[in-house]
Amino acid sequence: MPLDSVRPRGPMGVLAAILGVVLILIGLTLAAGGGWLLALHGSPYYLLAGLGLIVSGVLLILRRIAGIWVYAAVFAATLVWALWEVGLNGWALVPRLVGPLVLLWLTLACAPLLTLERGQRKLAGGLFLGSAALLVVGLIVVGIASAPGRPGDPTGPALAGDGTMTAGADWTAYGGTYGAQRYSTLAQITPQNAGQLKRAWLIHTGDLPDTAEARKQYGAETTPLKVGDALYVCTPKNILIALDAASGKERWRFDPKVPDIHIPYTAACRGVSYYVVPGAAPEQACAKRIIEGTLDARLIAVDAATGRPCADFGFGGQVDTNQGIGPTAAGMFSITSAPTIVRGVIVTGHQVLDGQRRDAPSGVIQGYDAVTGQLRWAWDMARPDLTGAPPAGQTYTRGTPNMWTTASGDETLGLVYLPLGNSAVDYWSGSRSPPEKAHSTSLVALDVMTGKKVWSFQAVHNDVWDYDLGSQATLVNFPAGGATVPALVLPGKQGDLYVLDRRTGAP
Repeated sequence: MPLDSVRPRGPMGVLAAILGVVLILIGLTLAAGGGWLLALHGSPYYLLAGLGLIVSGVLLILRRIAGIWVYAAVFAATLVWALWEVGLNGWALVPRLVGPLVLLWLTLACAPLLTLERGQRKLAGGLFLGSAALLVVGLIVVGIASAPGRPGDPTGPALAGDGTMTAGADWTAYGGTYGAQRYSTLAQITPQNAGQLKRAWLIHTGDLPDTAEARKQYGAETTPLKVGDALYVCTPKNILIALDAASGKERWRFDPKVPDIHIPYTAACRGVSYYVVPGAAPEQACAKRIIEGTLDARLIAVDAATGRPCADFGFGGQVDTNQGIGPTAAGMFSITSAPTIVRGVIVTGHQVLDGQRRDAPSGVIQGYDAVTGQLRWAWDMARPDLTGAPPAGQTYTRGTPNMWTTASGDETLGLVYLPLGNSAVDYWSGSRSPPEKAHSTSLVALDVMTGKKVWSFQAVHNDVWDYDLGSQATLVNFPAGGATVPALVLPGKQGDLYVLDRRTGAP
């Protein structure tokens, strides 16, 4: 009888079987979630890795040495996938590799329990020592490559396993990332050398009225995006401009032709959004796109490389978000803040002029497909059962609290966090409905795939002082009991900072 066919029984062999059961359970979880993710056009890795773990677990239960080699192959594929997905971003590699590495060591340690053949056992021992050495070398390399200000910095946001995102050499969202930390890991500019900075270039957008009176309605509020070697800015009347980041030279400009009649109190565009279409070839038109909301409540999508409208987005590169709003005066209903994009869904609110009339346009929040521009859902707080456009002849509930600022988002949890204002009449609460009272001056978390409310937190009860929430909530990892809680920090107009568990909204 060959030596490798003699497999231990009894207590020692049971240990390998227990590990096999653990791998099967993990594999079933990964395969189920991975299958659903693949159905949503996500990565196939999780499904394939889950199936590999199930096969490995079954073989270990049968006390076959092949179970070790199957898991070793899964780990090798996991290593390649992790490096391909996040590069040498140390913090992003930790949740992807540490757990699988521990399981690799446990499976390799089972070799003496599964075979008496000396060559097989030596190979397992060599892999054990090799993987340990790889871990040490990897930590050193990642530490060097991730040091702030070095060429190895990632050129875009890296998504960590906790759902937060950190900005590196690129600033790809209004808050740096949709975690809204407004922080970059770059360290070339320091308190010691900041006083030596000199202006490198200056541009004039050309978007300025001719008269001093008209200029009073203009506000330069934009936060540019920086992606690669390009800057993307929007002007008060929503002209999109791409600049060479090093020289300031204009690369392209797109004017959506917003009529002056749609200017509210102030013409302002606070920022734009950047989106990369999953799986698109780099040379494909609009594979990378810039998306903005306009003063006349349109969503515009243009090619980040050329500025040409994206033909596959809405109608000729634009979507009219006025659909279902009902009658409204020009300037009453506009988009002045950058939309938030989570899991391929563009989430936008609107600036609704307050203090004008009780039946002002709705504060409805809308989610659109970032590729096609199709309406995926709409959240009308007074009609939570209405998941899309209202029926013919009806409108979204009018006069409800709106989100004029920018939401933040958690890609891992699939939640967007909406800082809401007040109902149409700020200083009088007597005519507000129960849903309006419950959601005024509140942070509301929605499931970005369905538009359904997950939780809400009210900062000011029965707000008649216009303490509306005007800032994004910042995603953080909050220390608690020796561990960290996925949390957010919400600033209010009364000078308070609220720290909430972003999974549940609990303080």
